[in-house]
Amino acid sequence: MMSARRYVAGLAVAAAAVATLASTPAANADPAFTPKADDVVGVGSDTSQFALAYLANGHTVEGQAVAGYNEGRTSARLASFDATGGGTVVLQEGSAAIARPNGSGAGKGLLYGAGNNNQVDYARSSSALNAAEVSGGLFAFPFALDVLEMATAKTTNAPVTLTEQQILKIYTGEITNWSQVGGTAGTIVPMIPQSGSGTRSFFESELKRINGGSAATLALSVQEVQEHDDTQIKANANAIAPFSAGRAALGGTVRLVDGGFSAKRALYNVVRQADLENASIKAIFSSTGFVCSDAARPLIEAAGFDQLARVEGGGVCGEPTQSATSNFATNEFAVTSTALVATTGPGSVSLTATVDAGGNAADGAVAFYEGETKVGQASLAQGRAVLNLTGVAPGTHSYTARFAPAVGAPFEASESVAVQVTVKAAAAGTVTLAPSATSYGKSAKATVVLTGAGEAPSGTVRATVGSTSVSGSLTDGKAVLTLPATVAAGRYAVKVAYAGDATYAAGAFTAQLTVAKAASKVTAAFGKTVKKGARATGKVKVALVGSSVKATGKVTVKVGKKVVGTGTVKNGVATLKLKKLAKGKNKLVISYAGTGSIKGASAKATVTQK
Repeated sequence: MMSARRYVAGLAVAAAAVATLASTPAANADPAFTPKADDVVGVGSDTSQFALAYLANGHTVEGQAVAGYNEGRTSARLASFDATGGGTVVLQEGSAAIARPNGSGAGKGLLYGAGNNNQVDYARSSSALNAAEVSGGLFAFPFALDVLEMATAKTTNAPVTLTEQQILKIYTGEITNWSQVGGTAGTIVPMIPQSGSGTRSFFESELKRINGGSAATLALSVQEVQEHDDTQIKANANAIAPFSAGRAALGGTVRLVDGGFSAKRALYNVVRQADLENASIKAIFSSTGFVCSDAARPLIEAAGFDQLARVEGGGVCGEPTQSATSNFATNEFAVTSTALVATTGPGSVSLTATVDAGGNAADGAVAFYEGETKVGQASLAQGRAVLNLTGVAPGTHSYTARFAPAVGAPFEASESVAVQVTVKAAAAGTVTLAPSATSYGKSAKATVVLTGAGEAPSGTVRATVGSTSVSGSLTDGKAVLTLPATVAAGRYAVKVAYAGDATYAAGAFTAQLTVAKAASKVTAAFGKTVKKGARATGKVKVALVGSSVKATGKVTVKVGKKVVGTGTVKNGVATLKLKKLAKGKNKLVISYAGTGSIKGASAKATVTQK
């Protein structure tokens, strides 16, 4: 699994990429509009103010514009007022301005009790609900994971690392100089967020944990500062303060201390119990709302945090609670990459997408697009998805494959690079054999005629019969091929392959050919008289009837039942020297046995032995 701080460009089905941290956010991210009565208005924590601003209005992440919840909306919009900036804010059209609420506690204080303000619908909070807030009927929707660490100036007297116990002793006044913990001499200036800050209450609870469960008494040297304001920290080589790792990443102006103190915490959006079933609230903050959706993830990550996983992914995003969230499961999905291979046929394209999930078996589906038009979808099987397109118009086409993981599956979406192919038209073809039934030693002609929607196909065709083939060029879509006369006897599918041209795709066509055995004729030439003591010699010719193809095979010469000679036919001729014949007239029978493609035949001759 990879870090959750990744995002998918184009959201649901785009190329997996590591999101770079956003540039330093604008100093003020208040709504660009004055909220109306039906808008969902929030105030509170400085920690998550940029996250909620991005979720409301969208943000540019790694060069990609990612839409926020308010995109295209004119009502029930998400509004989030910064914690910092001072002055007053107008929460709703026609209402009086109020002092800007600063911090988690100040925001939640407007949701219940004496401070209840019906123009505030939710409060951003970087800490869980306290007992008073629970009694006041508040519920918190967890949505993101932050890590609280210790920050110093980039040029600092502090050492590179600090343990939890050293941090505790710094804040209780037992350690007062950086030289006591291995740093450069300098009086330590411990800082802590203002009262009511969620970061402060969370940090104090961590000091209590480190102190064995007893509340830590802060030293008089501890200075109160605005949470996550780097102004006093970055300018003081002796300063140290608790700081959100997400917020530190956005500004990049402080150094986070390595060592034992690194505390995970959930970030929340807090609402009144009465609003848990409010449709506008649920559409934004619930487990099925925008904040917990895949579309919101890059916006949360751009603000420096990790989106908590939904229930189906083992998490608690959007599940209302009155307790501190301890389930920090996030959308840490395996990064995938999708590769696309396209092959073409006549008027067709076969698309094969391979999804690599780093050794994991990716679960989901692949949608195939031509430009931005979806042309089909296929499920993954063993990391591959295949789509076959037919009826594709001739010309150049560009396709991409977009992998979308199954709901709850721990995988990033990804997109292939575009693959460009040229689709050619199909050529129609006929193959005519003349004759379609012949015999060994006699050739047949194959007339190939190809047609298409436009100009006649050009190029070459090749006809294959058995193990032999001949080729020729098309003229006005036609070629006449002479098949070999030496094709062995049998039944054949004559396969004609068209190589294609600039307009038409390659194609294949067949026709049936029957080759019968050839008839043969045997002639023998032996001397009529053989001298006493000599052996008869002669030649036997075997010819194919109606063909110039030379015969091969064996011939046998008999006198009665006695074999007096054998020979091998080469190029239609066999030369024989017979055994010694009986004195007197010998009636010879010369038999040609034939072959798999030639019928047998015989001839007679008379030889007188002296």
